[in-house]
Amino acid sequence: MNRKLSIFSAFVTFTMMIVLLMGGTVTKTDSGNGCGTDWPLCHGELIPTNPSVETMIEYSHRAVTGVVGLLIIALCLWTLVAFKERLDTKIFAFLAFIFMLIQSIVGAGAVVWQQSDLVMALHFGISLISFASLLILTLLIMERPGREFRETVPAFLRKLLYGLLIYTLIVVYTGAYVRHVGATYACVGWPVCSQPTMTYESWVQMIHRIMAGLLFFYTLYVHFVAIRLKHRTTQKGMAFATFFISCQVATGAWIVLGGHATYVPLLHAFLITCYFGVLSYMTYHAFRTRQDR
Repeated sequence: MNRKLSIFSAFVTFTMMIVLLMGGTVTKTDSGNGCGTDWPLCHGELIPTNPSVETMIEYSHRAVTGVVGLLIIALCLWTLVAFKERLDTKIFAFLAFIFMLIQSIVGAGAVVWQQSDLVMALHFGISLISFASLLILTLLIMERPGREFRETVPAFLRKLLYGLLIYTLIVVYTGAYVRHVGATYACVGWPVCSQPTMTYESWVQMIHRIMAGLLFFYTLYVHFVAIRLKHRTTQKGMAFATFFISCQVATGAWIVLGGHATYVPLLHAFLITCYFGVLSYMTYHAFRTRQDR
């Protein structure tokens, strides 16, 4: 294990988490237009003078994203030098960089070209993939030679994990779409909408709730299968995933039933990020043990 590289990779992963939460703050506070339609400048200035609160939120998000982008580039180069013979570390370093780049382009496009809500809903999911890539890269770097997890994942459980990861991205997209169309509070009541008339926003919110509910039960089922097959590594990972998705559902209900404070949706975003990170690693573990057979 390369100790210095491990620490640096863990730090970069943590900073990517901050980027995700800052992006959530931008959306929650409607600060996306805090710098007008200028990018990378802010109201035509490199450093805005007499900025409003919205400008500060948007500008700080851009600044931190730029710094994290440079850190990811440095991590990629360091990884290429330190692990010349390992293809897996190179792949995840590349994925972290390329999805960070795509995320920045989508964010810039939203400012300059005022992209649609359908496109902007992709932003959070793209950031999640970059974060998950960094997390897996960090765990791979930290592995000690000869002590890697090599417990082969049964084919049925492996396929369940693949499906769960893909379905999670779909649910994340619907949740992001809820925020971007302003449908967060479009439904009165929880878990079902209790108002007599359903608007487009209400249906968007309700569909997300149904899909999130199915994700919760899907997660429980995969956890149950891992326990039944006595697959220790997946059992441990799915225990964390079950905890995070349970808290995620709880914070979703909290938001609808009165959690209007900014920190509540940020906690919601934090939990799904943790869940996706754990699930991504478990899925990759299933994939690479299959390749070793």
